[in-house]
Amino acid sequence: MILGLILLTPPASLGDEDFAYFKYSGKLVASGYLDARKAALALQGIDEVMRFFIIQQNKALIQYDFDIPIQLRRGSWEAVIPQGFGEWLSAVTDTSDSTTTHTLADQEFKEVRTKNVVKAAIKSIKWVLQISKHMGSLSIRKFKSVKFEGAEKPEVPMIGLENGRGEVLYVPEEYLEMYRNCPDSLFDKLMQIVEQGREFEVGFSSAVALDKDDVNARITISIDEKYIFTEEESEETVLFPEWKHGDVVTLEGHITRGNEKANTIGFLFDGHVITCSPLNGNITDYKNVLFTNCLMRGEVDRSGQHNFGNEKRPHIKFSSLKGLSNPNVQLTLFG
Repeated sequence: MILGLILLTPPASLGDEDFAYFKYSGKLVASGYLDARKAALALQGIDEVMRFFIIQQNKALIQYDFDIPIQLRRGSWEAVIPQGFGEWLSAVTDTSDSTTTHTLADQEFKEVRTKNVVKAAIKSIKWVLQISKHMGSLSIRKFKSVKFEGAEKPEVPMIGLENGRGEVLYVPEEYLEMYRNCPDSLFDKLMQIVEQGREFEVGFSSAVALDKDDVNARITISIDEKYIFTEEESEETVLFPEWKHGDVVTLEGHITRGNEKANTIGFLFDGHVITCSPLNGNITDYKNVLFTNCLMRGEVDRSGQHNFGNEKRPHIKFSSLKGLSNPNVQLTLFG
């Protein structure tokens, strides 16, 4: 058991069919294996993410120490959620012989006695990942460009979110709130394992019909999107050691964020987000290229707090930042 997560061995007792899955695929897991440390990290991540979104669906569950049952399957590294999880969750939260407790459980867990809570949790995970991919961030709490569907009374009220590239994603209001309430680091453990040759995927099994308020059948996160969900790398990591203080570099990458207060941008290059600032002027001068692929030219600054010139993470002071309509390197950030 890892953080209340139960590993089932076939045949699973909670349902004959798969319900949903979390998966890592690619050439690095072609044999269906992760090393012990990465596998443990993935299992902890699944437990934390599932527990968070299940409790969001029914806040009364926060008082119960329930487990998350999964079954590991090879081929790729796949953790399967069984069909009967919803009913099982209802059963383990009603363990007392007390009439009062039983009555309370009947009232508070009416929804839990079906698989609706678990299905809504998986839908929430998929929507939060999709919104994050679309916006290029998990930490946006206010949206400047919002659109509403034209229908006067749509079956599922949708809100259109416009990203920095002018693309609009329509999202049910319920799942937009899930995104707004999601901790920035919630997916960190799951995404730390993503690298070149290993991508993350979550979705429903083919036996589960998609609802009208659902997003794509499956959501994938690649190395180019990993930065959206992971915290900054350890300060002990020497990033791009070949770049010396004062070197002039020309980089092709993607702007991931802007911070007007600090006058900095995040620039995704070779799987790492580098903090950069304009040599002259303000980042608001470059708002037209925010969240786009760009060509940057600037000077490497490793001076750091004490001006020693050997800072582990480089800072780029750029003199030129231009948008690329036809970049040489395709960055699949909004796939």
